Amino acid sequence: MASATDATRAGQALVETLLASLAILLALFGLLQVALASGAREVLRHAAARAARAKSVGFNDWMAEKAVRVAAIPVSGRRTVPADDWLGEDGGGRAAVAAASRIPGYLGAENRARASWVLSYEEWERGWPVFSVGTSPLGEGALRASVRMDYPLRMPLAGFFVPFAEKDEDGTPRLPMSATAAAPDQSRLYLSGAR
Repeated sequence: MASATDATRAGQALVETLLASLAILLALFGLLQVALASGAREVLRHAAARAARAKSVGFNDWMAEKAVRVAAIPVSGRRTVPADDWLGEDGGGRAAVAAASRIPGYLGAENRARASWVLSYEEWERGWPVFSVGTSPLGEGALRASVRMDYPLRMPLAGFFVPFAEKDEDGTPRLPMSATAAAPDQSRLYLSGAR
């Protein structure tokens, strides 16, 4: 027969295990959020490089913005157009293929209204990412593109791990991120016909 001391020890072990498990889960969520944010920063760097490249070959701001948005799809949240429900319940992997097949149509859209009917993501609808293009400190003939985004922190207790993150109107903590890239201005080679 078990004594009261054995029952107390078993209860104490259960409580200690629970507390240790919670601490491990918190650390795991924190590390996962840091990894996701680091990945988002790399995606933004890629998007800035795509904007700089688009402008360097003579594309207008609308084309550069579309290049930024397509490059930022991995951090753009849930896709809103086309909605997954149009594929039916067995859509599965076909939804991703359907969205990817719309990228050329999105890049070919002449204006925002047409583009928003072809492909859209929730962060695009919020107005992110934002990009700007200017001259580079590398000297004349170089373009600099900057991309900025308030990245949503969606892991549980993200506000605990990133206390300086500002909350949006929905209460989601967001981490401001930006990236910059430079590219040589080669538009005269592409637009003038000179070789």
